[in-house]
Amino acid sequence: MTTPHHLVCGYCDGVPEEAMGVRRCRCVPAANRRVRYLTADLSAESFRASLSGRDLWRYQALLPAPRKFGSPLSVGGTPLLDLGLLPGDVHLHVKDETRNPSGSLKDRATEVALAVARNQGHDRVIAASTGNAGASLACIAAAQGMRATVVVPASAPRNKLTQIEAHGAELVTVDGSYDDAFDHAVEYAERTGTYCRNTGINPYVREGKKTAAFEIAEQLDWTAPTWVVVPCGDGNIISGIGTGFGQLTELGCLPAAPRLVAAQVASSNSITLTHELAVRQGEMPREPVVVRPRTVADSISVGRPRDHVGALRALRDSDGLAVAVDESEVRPAAQALARRFGLWLEPSAAVGYAALTRLQAAGTIRPGDVVVLLATGSGLKNPRPWEN
Repeated sequence: MTTPHHLVCGYCDGVPEEAMGVRRCRCVPAANRRVRYLTADLSAESFRASLSGRDLWRYQALLPAPRKFGSPLSVGGTPLLDLGLLPGDVHLHVKDETRNPSGSLKDRATEVALAVARNQGHDRVIAASTGNAGASLACIAAAQGMRATVVVPASAPRNKLTQIEAHGAELVTVDGSYDDAFDHAVEYAERTGTYCRNTGINPYVREGKKTAAFEIAEQLDWTAPTWVVVPCGDGNIISGIGTGFGQLTELGCLPAAPRLVAAQVASSNSITLTHELAVRQGEMPREPVVVRPRTVADSISVGRPRDHVGALRALRDSDGLAVAVDESEVRPAAQALARRFGLWLEPSAAVGYAALTRLQAAGTIRPGDVVVLLATGSGLKNPRPWEN
């Protein structure tokens, strides 16, 4: 059974006002909202006792829509791979999100967001994407019998566009960046009444992504790792992971949450720069630092993150870190994952491994630490990124 919930401002936790069909708070109009559950009647024991099934809907008690509105696909329930000790006695696990239906973690977000959409009576959906979110929307919308439109920048990898087209979604290409595609999708949704899945304005995509944190904790027998390394572009995945661990801690399922690492690449380092600004100022900036990305890690190539508030909250609440690696570190990290561990992952996941390597060399990640690396998508999504 779903626990009652309502939406609050992602910045101040106040109740937002209605504006143009989207509830926004006056404090930071660009801040995405957060879902707050009324958990007075929910305990660690009752939450664990409620778990059933193998996919993400086993966490029904802390999801915003009933299971019956979910797709027939099996989303979530991905393995946590124990890769053993790295040199330096750091214990590495990889959360393998490539096992989801469209091959990426974005399926968690789409599954929950489209369940909310169906519950609200929508049959048309739209999203902006650099590829993964679009493929996910096309895949799960097809399974739900919904009409999908995906807006992508012209630079999106051909393999990801092929996947979108295979599922029958309408594909709209804009001559610009992801940020341009984002704005186009929002304008179209407001004009036509189409349900918009865009991260940064849809609070329910975070609710899907947080289930990866639930699974990590459960797969580690309800203990938290020392660190979770999250590839970071728009900020929504790390926001979701932080939300998940935070809710488990509040319920008493975990004694403490792990520290989070926002892994970025140097040209697409807005979250890193904005986090540094927040630390210096002692408060969360209302607007992100805008950058001009140029990176092979297309999934995290974002100039103006749309969920920077959620990402900064997750870093603050977990005493986390943001790390931007050099572009030259991405390919060796991808090769190490493939040739040492048998994991062919997209470049954004390799950015996470490069960040882990850098933090270990700096002594920040220490012997005895348990680290989970989030493998966000399959290498098949963009098989020859360095040749594009």
